Amino acid sequence: MGLNRYLVFNAFICGAVIMVVELLGSRIIGPPFGVSLFVWTSLITVTLVSLALGYWLGGRLADRKNSHSSLFGVILIAGLWVALIPLVKGFVIEQTLVLGLRAGSLACSAALFGPPLFLLGMVSPYTVKLYMSEDSREVGRTVGWLYAVSTGGSFLGTVLTGFILIPMLGVNNITYLSALTLIAISAGYWVLFRKKALAAALAIVPIALLFTPQDLPSITRPDGTKVTVLVNDDSAYGQIKVVDYEYDGARLREFLLENMIQGAVDLTSGVPISRYTYYVEQLSYAYSPEAKEALVIGLGSGIIPERFSRYGIRTDVVEINPGVVEAAKTYFSFDPAKHPTFVEDGRNFLKSGAGPYDIIFLDAFSGDTPPSHLMSVEAFSLARGKLSPGGTLIINFVSGNQIEDQKVPSSLFGTLKKVFQSVDVYAGPDFFAQDPRVVNMVFVARDGVRPIETGFVPADAPVEFIDDLKGLYLRKVSFKPGPFVFTDDYNPIDFYDSAARERFRAHIISNTDREIITE
Repeated sequence: MGLNRYLVFNAFICGAVIMVVELLGSRIIGPPFGVSLFVWTSLITVTLVSLALGYWLGGRLADRKNSHSSLFGVILIAGLWVALIPLVKGFVIEQTLVLGLRAGSLACSAALFGPPLFLLGMVSPYTVKLYMSEDSREVGRTVGWLYAVSTGGSFLGTVLTGFILIPMLGVNNITYLSALTLIAISAGYWVLFRKKALAAALAIVPIALLFTPQDLPSITRPDGTKVTVLVNDDSAYGQIKVVDYEYDGARLREFLLENMIQGAVDLTSGVPISRYTYYVEQLSYAYSPEAKEALVIGLGSGIIPERFSRYGIRTDVVEINPGVVEAAKTYFSFDPAKHPTFVEDGRNFLKSGAGPYDIIFLDAFSGDTPPSHLMSVEAFSLARGKLSPGGTLIINFVSGNQIEDQKVPSSLFGTLKKVFQSVDVYAGPDFFAQDPRVVNMVFVARDGVRPIETGFVPADAPVEFIDDLKGLYLRKVSFKPGPFVFTDDYNPIDFYDSAARERFRAHIISNTDREIITE
């Protein structure tokens, strides 16, 4: 009777670990490959195929070798494999990146998560076989009971991982903890029911890894540039990194979320080195030179609020990720006391009583998928309601420069036109290149048509940016309303923009040090 209860407990734990591994998969391969539709497709495909093969082979082996020792041996191997994932992930990711984003994410998922999920898939049929006596007539009840217990474990594993463990412990530690759980439950069988106390020593492997200090990478490129990762944290909304670059006396710092650059500064001069930052600054001044109140939705490194303050603009900030606020404060001199900061969803904040604002800047694009709930007629109507008379909504948007890439930006233009009388779109110089590029577009929406202050360029902009910034006013892109109007009910923005997003991710991969991307 005691052994059967242990089997039930085992089914619950293994069910939990299956979901932990699947959820962690998005955090392990998300930074290099992007947390996008095809990454989730790869993870779900590998999970389903691995479990199906495990169910099939587990059932066959259970009939041939009806042994508790065999079952817990399988669980032990699964635990050891899970413990290896943080140690080999860098190598596996680097080898699979050459296959491209789609094939690479599938191959990487299969190599890292396929084997342990396959082994854990064997647990359910094996447990059913061992739990039932030879003459049991309640097969359906037993199978239903054990699968319900396993699913209950999956529910707990999902909730704990998504809501608590990732923000508290980080991906690597959760992986080692999962390995420890599997190895401990296997060792528990040998200790409790086979009286082999030395089996408890198996738990030393993940415990040692769990408490081994994890050094952040620091590399020196062949040209002498020193690259140092200062922060590598797993938050509830993505992986946060802060990276320093030093060469020839220069010191630069980048803020990355899911390996996407969210802002960069020259540490010596303190000025931004991201061109889009200056685009936003100069268009904000050009369209609203008398602005006194602004709202920024999406903090990034905190550069924009600081730049606005130079013009006497008081700025409220809305950022859903507390880890982003902390990183901006600690590493980019962002001051939440100077810029009132609200840690909540931007759409929810637009329903509050705050405002009105002369400028609302929307830049909540943290990864490969645009925030559809902030890019709809309903969301823009809320934003319009927060603007003062003559106020301006400015949106930073990343897309492609090819004809086939224009469905989404033209539809975004048309959606804004449903709410605002006037919509202008400005693009980076790469928009006019012949070959496929990824470009920043800045959408400026307002009511009425008034002259703007063309010619303004921030005085402290880097010299190499001046010609680009002066030419911004001439790079107004003419769009007609696209094929879609984005609403809360129908918003295919992430589907039709996938090619440009994939190109963006490929650009990131090809221009970032592998040691940084795979960490």
